[in-house]
Amino acid sequence: MVVERRDLSGPDDLDALQEFTRRTWTAVSRWHVGDIAWQFGQYDGPIPGTRTTLWHEDGRVLAAISAHGTERQDGATLTFHADQARPDAADTALAWAQTTYPDLSVSILETEHHLAAALVRAGLRTDPGDDGPFFLAHRITLDDTLPPAASPPSGVTVRPVRDRAELHRRAALHREIWAPSTVTDERYRTLSARPAYRMEFDTVVEDDDGELVSYCLGWYDDTNHAGLLEPIGTLAVHRRRGLARAAILRTLHAFRDAGADTAIVYSRGDDGYPVPRHVYPTVGFTPYARTRVYR
Repeated sequence: MVVERRDLSGPDDLDALQEFTRRTWTAVSRWHVGDIAWQFGQYDGPIPGTRTTLWHEDGRVLAAISAHGTERQDGATLTFHADQARPDAADTALAWAQTTYPDLSVSILETEHHLAAALVRAGLRTDPGDDGPFFLAHRITLDDTLPPAASPPSGVTVRPVRDRAELHRRAALHREIWAPSTVTDERYRTLSARPAYRMEFDTVVEDDDGELVSYCLGWYDDTNHAGLLEPIGTLAVHRRRGLARAAILRTLHAFRDAGADTAIVYSRGDDGYPVPRHVYPTVGFTPYARTRVYR
């Protein structure tokens, strides 16, 4: 069979990318099906400003590169994933990327040794002393050591999104927390219609006035029994009340009830954005790897 290339163009390609991610996921992988669902699931085609290219054999995806900054032919930042069993596909993908984006950088998790090896074969190198912006991976084991669900402050309710009629309020909460945001009501409804989205893992915190003030969105990979938290947020006036922690713990318990044995979350790990790396260990997460950029 021949390894062929195509750009992601529609829902079928998104399904193929998620199948690939689920099939190749390990406890030290950067991409989880939840990453794919959150980043790509709001759109019926490519993400605006991003080109995602798949390498496949008889329809089975073997490698993928997502390039940001595609309005120029230089300076692109790439995310890269490849099937550990097919280094030839990784090499083919990187050879194409170097021709297409002459001045590229590639971010991977430092534990993805097969990807690092492919990057080195392609002539890219990382700077071990680079302390610029990076992400830190955390994980938690969902066993009897999981802390009990937190008791929220008086007058606050921690619960899953009730139904599709509430999705516009959920999208509005995200926009207010992360303004400016590209998450519209329509895009959130599109996201919620994807198979990867399950309301039982979309936790919100509601105050006694009926306002949604905090949330934690969870994604569950039932093949690998692994959950992902992405994203999490609280309205500025309600921070430092333990609301995000309560939402996180409620989502983790929902994961465990569904059969998960582990959960992961990524946060900035550098000094430019220090709060999350201090919050997650209070829930029970342990940091285990950071991203590295190859150039």
